[in-house]
This record gives sequence, structure tokens and C-alpha cells, in this order.
Amino acid sequence: MTGDDAVTAFRRGLIRLYEDGLHRRFVFRYWRELEASQWQPLEQLQAAQFDRLRRFLLRVQVTSPWYGATWRAGGLDPRDLHVPADFQRWPVIDKDIIRTHRAAMRSTAPGVTLIAKATGGSSGVPMRFDLDTDSNEQRMAAWHRGYQWAGAGPGTRQWYLWGVAPSSSAAWRKRKARLYDRLYRRTTVSCFDLGEATMQPFLDSLVRTRPHAIVSYTNAIYAFARMLEAKGCIPPSPRSVVVGAEKLHDFQRETIERVFRAPVFETYGCREFMLIGAECEHHSGLHLTMENLLVELLDDDGAPVAPGVEGNVVVTDLTNLGMPFVRYPTGDRAIASPVPCPCGRGLPLLEKVTGRRLDMLTTPDGRILPGEFFPHILKEVTAVQRFQVIQERADTIVVKLVAPGWTTGNEEWFRREVSAVAGSAVRLELQLVDQIALTAAGKLQVVVNRLATPGRAENA
Repeated sequence: MTGDDAVTAFRRGLIRLYEDGLHRRFVFRYWRELEASQWQPLEQLQAAQFDRLRRFLLRVQVTSPWYGATWRAGGLDPRDLHVPADFQRWPVIDKDIIRTHRAAMRSTAPGVTLIAKATGGSSGVPMRFDLDTDSNEQRMAAWHRGYQWAGAGPGTRQWYLWGVAPSSSAAWRKRKARLYDRLYRRTTVSCFDLGEATMQPFLDSLVRTRPHAIVSYTNAIYAFARMLEAKGCIPPSPRSVVVGAEKLHDFQRETIERVFRAPVFETYGCREFMLIGAECEHHSGLHLTMENLLVELLDDDGAPVAPGVEGNVVVTDLTNLGMPFVRYPTGDRAIASPVPCPCGRGLPLLEKVTGRRLDMLTTPDGRILPGEFFPHILKEVTAVQRFQVIQERADTIVVKLVAPGWTTGNEEWFRREVSAVAGSAVRLELQLVDQIALTAAGKLQVVVNRLATPGRAENA
């Protein structure tokens, strides 16, 4: 065992003591179970998943008032679920249903502790939801397993180029983030600050950290790699680069791997479920977290699509009894792989996620704002129902807001947060509107950059 490996093992022991001992959480137990189950044959995993689905729906029918009433009205009973195809009769929900019926969807079972969460609104529609504490622990376990495939499990030294809380966040949240960074051996720099002026400080931080793994938003690490390459800078080489939050394109993978001299591991997830899928060392696709999640790919009429055919991603969370997600569209599109991974894991693969990418914005003084920036801060404003960010000129960013309860205080806060990251060289134009036009495909394009940016392929 090398010195680094010994430190990693020691830190992992500390993290386990923190999770199991101090917080009485079962994250590491669930992780051990997932490490074992991933090697089971697909047929065995599918049978276990269907059994868990049936038991989950029976519980939801009894403990969630909204689901129970809705299913009874539709003549649906989990006891009639005999084969997986029977599940196609269950309705698909959406964000508007959750916004309207969130309280009635919550579990009435005694002893259930809920954790309130909010999406970043990457689909243009911020949403608040709940999950129970046990579900949160199972999500963390799946996250550990997926990142471990990339050599970025708990205890490894990591450098995060990631979104950070707004500057006005409560002090306790900042302290908690710093504690987790220290415990998990993470150094975090804000990708919202990425630009020509911060390239050297970010590189200096990376050199000091010399991480086993870099973890980043896809477009942010791609832009950083291009900056480094343009300046002739050679960064330290980690064992892996883990990317998420945005779609990874082949041209981005090639650039990142060339600059950092390390393999890129793509992950796919969302706030509602955390890690949905992740690449293993064979990079043959994204292994689905099928022990915890039932992922369906459906056409626009709601029918399942065959492997190799693009479909809408619809997820049922088999762990969250606190406020269940049953057949919930993520807003993404993906293609299932028709072949298993050569790694030997029974977990099925997504060949690729095809519809997950936010544009990046630039400012006249060379700053770069990843597409996740605006969803990240606007999730803090409850008044915002929908939004769209448009850049047609280098010195102007237009933000359209459907926000009936928008206040002067909201505007002052928002302008201050954007100015802190975008600087004074760019003008922020706010437009309060009644609606935002959808694309021809019926989707809301959240961040629209009509300029050439480091986050876009020259020939894409």
C-alpha cells in the first residue's frame, strides 16, 4: 500500500466514523450492499428491482394521500402488478403536479423524517420537494459507488470545480460546506468565478492540492482546459476527471483528457435523485443505479422505446417513501445500450444522454459563466416559476422571469449575486414576462448563448 493509499484508507475510516457513529447513518452499509449487488446477473437484478417496485408501491398507496387517491380513482392497485409491463398503466407525473400537491404527496407514516430540497431549475422550472432520511443515505451510497468506479471514492484527495452557495447564504451553511470539504479531502473552487483573471489562481490551487481526482461541471472543466492549453500551462495529472451536471460531448472529453492526461468519467444525475448513472473503467456507457431507481425510456406517447432508440427519461425512486417520485420525467433524453458492459457488472447501461447541456456565457473582460450558474442561484428565489437567460451581445445578459411575486428586494439580491460573478463589464437586463416561448420540440431552452464561447464546439 502506497502512502497515498494509506491516507485514503485512514480518511475513509474517519468518514465512516462520522457517518455511522456520529450521525447514525447507514451510508456505508448501503454502499457495501451496492458493491455486492452490482456483480449480480441482469436477470437477477431485474427480478429484485420489480419485487422492490411492487413493495414500494404498496407502501406508497397506504402512506401517501395523493397517490392513494389518484390511483384508486384510476382503478390502479399495486396488488395487480404481476409483470413489469403492468407498470405502464401507472400515470406519469410532472413538476406542476408536485408543486400543486407536494404536501398531500408526503408520507403519513409515523416516524418519517423529511429533508426539504430544491432543484436548480435546469429545466427552467425550479421545484421544491422532500425526501426521507433513509432515502438520502441510500443516495449517498450510490454516489460513493459511482465515484469509486472513477477512483474518486470517499477519502481520496479531490479538487472540485463546482458551484458554491451564494455569498449571502447563511453562515452555518458555509461552515457545514467547509467541514465536509475537510472531512472528504476536497478543495473546492467556484466555477462561477472561472475566467481569464482566475485561471492562474485556480491552477495554483490545483498544483497545491495535487488531487487523485478532479470533479467538475462538464463545461467548466472544458473551458478551464482550453484556457490552460492556450497559455501553454501544464497542470498536474490526476488519476481521473469526473464530470457531471451537463452533457459531455466527445470533443470535450478529448480536450480534457489531452490537457489533464487522465481519463474522463461521465456521470448523470439530477437533484431529485442524485446519481442516476455513471461510467466505469470501460467507458462503455453509464451504468444505471437500478437497485434504487427504475429508469424508463419512453417515446412522446408514453410507450417504451427499444434499446438504441432515443427516449424521454422517466424515473421512479424506489427509496423515497417520504415524498415519492413515481414515473417522473427528468426532462432529459437518452439512449439505452443494447449490449452489456465488458466489465462484468450486471447493471444495464445508458449508451448516452442526448439532451442534457446548458450553454456557457462570456463577459467582455474574459469571465466565463457556466450554464449552471443561473439555475444554481435562482433556486433560492421562491417567486421564480420559470426563467430563461439569453446572450446575444458580449456586454448584455437578458434574463426573462415568470415571477408574479418578484420584489424589489429579490431584484437587488439577484443583481448583487450576478455582479459578484459577472463583474461590471456586462449589463444585466431583467424582463418580467407572463410566459416564455418553448422550442419547436416543446422544450424550454434555459440558457441561450448566441455568441461563440469556450463551452461550444467550433463545428458542433
